Amino acid sequence: MSASTADLDPRELRPLLHQKLDAFSDSAIAAVNDLLIEFERRWLFAQMSEEAESDRLAGKHDPALIEQAVRAHRSKHPYG
Repeated sequence: MSASTADLDPRELRPLLHQKLDAFSDSAIAAVNDLLIEFERRWLFAQMSEEAESDRLAGKHDPALIEQAVRAHRSKHPYG
Protein backbone atom coordinates (compact mmCIF):
# COMPACT_ATOMS: atom_id res chain seq x y z
CA MET A 1 0.00 0.00 0.00
CA SER A 2 1.41 3.39 -0.88
CA ALA A 3 2.00 6.07 1.72
CA SER A 4 -0.85 8.15 0.29
CA THR A 5 -3.49 5.40 0.64
CA ALA A 6 -2.13 4.12 3.96
CA ASP A 7 -3.10 7.40 5.57
CA LEU A 8 -6.64 7.47 4.19
CA ASP A 9 -9.62 6.88 6.41
CA PRO A 10 -11.33 3.59 5.46
CA ARG A 11 -14.50 5.55 4.67
CA GLU A 12 -12.50 7.51 2.08
CA LEU A 13 -10.62 4.47 0.77
CA ARG A 14 -13.67 2.24 0.24
CA PRO A 15 -15.13 4.35 -2.64
CA LEU A 16 -11.70 4.45 -4.28
CA LEU A 17 -11.50 0.68 -4.17
CA HIS A 18 -15.00 0.41 -5.61
CA GLN A 19 -13.95 2.68 -8.48
CA LYS A 20 -10.93 0.50 -9.18
CA LEU A 21 -13.03 -2.67 -9.11
CA ASP A 22 -15.53 -1.13 -11.49
CA ALA A 23 -12.69 -0.25 -13.88
CA PHE A 24 -11.50 -3.87 -14.21
CA SER A 25 -12.56 -5.77 -17.30
CA ASP A 26 -14.95 -8.67 -16.94
CA SER A 27 -12.13 -11.08 -17.71
CA ALA A 28 -9.91 -9.61 -14.97
CA ILE A 29 -12.53 -9.52 -12.23
CA ALA A 30 -12.23 -13.28 -11.52
CA ALA A 31 -8.48 -12.88 -10.97
CA VAL A 32 -9.14 -9.93 -8.64
CA ASN A 33 -11.61 -12.08 -6.73
CA ASP A 34 -9.02 -14.87 -6.42
CA LEU A 35 -6.49 -12.37 -5.06
CA LEU A 36 -9.00 -11.08 -2.51
CA ILE A 37 -9.80 -14.62 -1.38
CA GLU A 38 -6.08 -15.36 -0.96
CA PHE A 39 -5.60 -12.10 0.96
CA GLU A 40 -8.51 -12.97 3.25
CA ARG A 41 -7.14 -16.47 3.86
CA ARG A 42 -3.72 -15.11 4.81
CA TRP A 43 -5.19 -12.33 6.96
CA LEU A 44 -7.44 -14.77 8.84
CA PHE A 45 -4.54 -17.20 9.37
CA ALA A 46 -2.41 -14.36 10.78
CA GLN A 47 -5.26 -13.33 13.11
CA MET A 48 -5.73 -16.90 14.32
CA SER A 49 -1.98 -17.33 14.83
CA GLU A 50 -1.75 -14.14 16.90
CA GLU A 51 -4.71 -15.17 19.04
CA ALA A 52 -3.35 -18.69 19.50
CA GLU A 53 0.00 -17.28 20.62
CA SER A 54 -1.76 -14.96 23.08
CA ASP A 55 -3.70 -17.91 24.45
CA ARG A 56 -0.52 -19.98 24.74
CA LEU A 57 1.25 -17.19 26.64
CA ALA A 58 -1.80 -16.88 28.92
CA GLY A 59 -1.50 -20.58 29.77
CA LYS A 60 -4.70 -21.57 28.01
CA HIS A 61 -2.97 -24.41 26.14
CA ASP A 62 -2.36 -26.36 29.31
CA PRO A 63 -2.99 -30.03 28.44
CA ALA A 64 -5.09 -30.47 31.60
CA LEU A 65 -7.37 -27.58 30.58
CA ILE A 66 -7.71 -28.98 27.08
CA GLU A 67 -8.60 -32.43 28.41
CA GLN A 68 -11.14 -30.87 30.79
CA ALA A 69 -12.75 -28.95 27.90
CA VAL A 70 -12.91 -32.10 25.76
CA ARG A 71 -14.53 -34.07 28.60
CA ALA A 72 -17.08 -31.29 29.18
CA HIS A 73 -17.93 -31.19 25.47
CA ARG A 74 -18.29 -34.96 25.25
CA SER A 75 -20.55 -35.06 28.31
CA LYS A 76 -22.88 -32.52 26.65
CA HIS A 77 -22.63 -34.14 23.19
CA PRO A 78 -22.19 -37.89 23.67
CA TYR A 79 -21.10 -39.92 20.67
CA GLY A 80 -22.87 -43.07 19.63
